[in-house]
Amino acid sequence: MLALSLSTFHVLHPTAGLLALLGVLVPLLVYLWNRRPARVVQVGSLRWLETAANRRLRRLKPEQLLLFLLRATLVGVLALAVAGLSWQEPAPPVRGQVLLSPDLLASSALAAVRPGIDSLRQQGYELRQLRRGFPQVPARTWARLASPTPSLTDSLRALLPADNLWMRAQQAADSFPNRPLRVFSTAALRRFEGPRPALPATLRWQLVPTPDSAHWLQAAALVGTDSLRLLVGRSTEEASTFRSLTVRRPANGASVRVTGLPGISYQTTANGAQLRTLDSTIVPVRTTPVRAWLLTDAAYALEARYWRAAVQAVSVGLVAPLQLTAATLAPAGPLPDVVIWLKDAPLPAAWQQAAVPGTQVWRVGRGGGRAVGGTFIPTNTQNTVAIRRLDSLTVAAAETVWQDAAGRPLLVRQALGAGTLYHLRTRLHPSWSALGESPALPGLLLPLLQPPVAPTRLLAHDQRTLDPHQLLTTTAPAAASVSVANDAPPATDLRPWVVLAAVLLFGLERLLSWRAAGRPLTTATASV
Repeated sequence: MLALSLSTFHVLHPTAGLLALLGVLVPLLVYLWNRRPARVVQVGSLRWLETAANRRLRRLKPEQLLLFLLRATLVGVLALAVAGLSWQEPAPPVRGQVLLSPDLLASSALAAVRPGIDSLRQQGYELRQLRRGFPQVPARTWARLASPTPSLTDSLRALLPADNLWMRAQQAADSFPNRPLRVFSTAALRRFEGPRPALPATLRWQLVPTPDSAHWLQAAALVGTDSLRLLVGRSTEEASTFRSLTVRRPANGASVRVTGLPGISYQTTANGAQLRTLDSTIVPVRTTPVRAWLLTDAAYALEARYWRAAVQAVSVGLVAPLQLTAATLAPAGPLPDVVIWLKDAPLPAAWQQAAVPGTQVWRVGRGGGRAVGGTFIPTNTQNTVAIRRLDSLTVAAAETVWQDAAGRPLLVRQALGAGTLYHLRTRLHPSWSALGESPALPGLLLPLLQPPVAPTRLLAHDQRTLDPHQLLTTTAPAAASVSVANDAPPATDLRPWVVLAAVLLFGLERLLSWRAAGRPLTTATASV
């Protein structure tokens, strides 16, 4: 269907309207050729003949011009009715959106892109945070970010447990369809989980450079009576690595010298020894080894080998020595730090009361499971791990730690007394998944097997970056696209009003024609 637009007036059928407009020729022809005969009036002398001839010449001038214009207007209005005239309200202006990741708002790297963001704001872009609800950044807060204070930075750091930026970008594209979107975020790999979604061409993503590397004190443990073993982390764009070093145990309040980590002091408190870093981070000093028990039976013999290799690989990153015990019976007395339950039998009910803070119990999928044919992309690598089977167990009040590419929970976490229960819904057996053979497994387990504060510290210093090639814009499927016209206000059909105007014009034309018919023209003739 053809469509012709003039400002906010729209004509749906312009061809039919133009053909109907040719009807204006009808009243024009009638006006020019349908002349009424003059009335004959006898005069007594030829001397009036010249005057009468002059009057006939004057009658050749256009007469009843108002009636002609009225009829032409009537035909034009009817042509508009045939053409389908409508009124379209002006669409609201489409404002672009600038989306900033929370970790960028709390970072000094924001200054590098602030001029570009200010330029976009002057063009009418709205400034929002790339998190749940996409709240706007008030102008006052944005002005304060030009010279942030420690209190403002600390309040923004409260937003650092950010969501998956892949997921939030997809939600932003759905929440602001057909609008230009500019996303600014750090390149931290920990903010991008799972596969990259299909993003529209209206979204442009700019990564902001972060520090090249970071050094931090991850953990500390007492070795013997006069030595400290320190686990120092170093993270770059490519990987995060750890190195352990042993130093002499200092006196209470004395400093610990570590290259690249100034300002570490040793303190002894009622709760035990601890190390305080320059940024006031407290690192407790562990005084006991990490005790891990692998409880299995013959049905899980193959899988037990995968778990033993993974836990032993993790021990390299643990500051305290690891004591790994493989057994078939649960340990007597208090639970160890880590229990890996590789049995079809349910967990002992007494563990609900026996689990203390820091205790972890791991169990895997049971039964035959169900085939899923999914994939899992670990956060510490971009290599895809095949997930072949998942169990059908539903865990209430569980927190998802890992999920596969389809969004299905893969590893969930819930409370077990005062400790933590991890439920891996698949297994390390090759018929269930390829996790057991994946080199990424020790890196995935390390932050979970560390003391409770360690994962947060590890994530805070993780400098691994996303491959920029993954941000190349791809067009979303055509079926998911929505045209801008669908967002415009509905058009108002003016044809009923045009027809009403035509009826009124027709009535006025009949009235003027009737009045004109009551005053016939007169013509004088001369007789000899």
